[in-house]
Amino acid sequence: MLVYHPAFDIYHGVFRALLLLENVPNKSMPFDALRIVDLYFLFPYLLADFEFPRGAGRRGRRLAGPKSRFNTLPSPKTFVSQMQGLHMLIAAALAGRGLIQGEALKRGNVERTDAVVSEELLGQSTSEDIELAAYLGSNLATIPLLGKDGLKARSRLMEFRYDPA
Repeated sequence: MLVYHPAFDIYHGVFRALLLLENVPNKSMPFDALRIVDLYFLFPYLLADFEFPRGAGRRGRRLAGPKSRFNTLPSPKTFVSQMQGLHMLIAAALAGRGLIQGEALKRGNVERTDAVVSEELLGQSTSEDIELAAYLGSNLATIPLLGKDGLKARSRLMEFRYDPA
């Protein structure tokens, strides 16, 4: 039985990364933040378990929607870890096309360049995709990654106890 899921499609991953980066205020985020935010884009129901900063949770929980028995993860933390290689391929593909800065990627940041992205490509997104990407880019991707109140700690998807800060 062959099953398709966009999480494992590198081309869909490039699309997701571009859509998320277009919705981050400075069009830049740490690589690990992109990995976390991408998981919430793929599986928005996980937002229901996110520890939101004060005032940001109402809309996030509304966007979470109901959990589907056809689209659930047994262990989101394990899934994020397993997806690291695919996320590295996505970032390398974006850097290779000049859509993100290669030097910034070597430092662990994903920074959008001024290269133009086809309107036709981003126009493939649905209104739900745009609303979710806008929320994730402006609310979750802007949370600092490290520390006890950082994105890694709030999501509980990556180890944070030994982070500096």
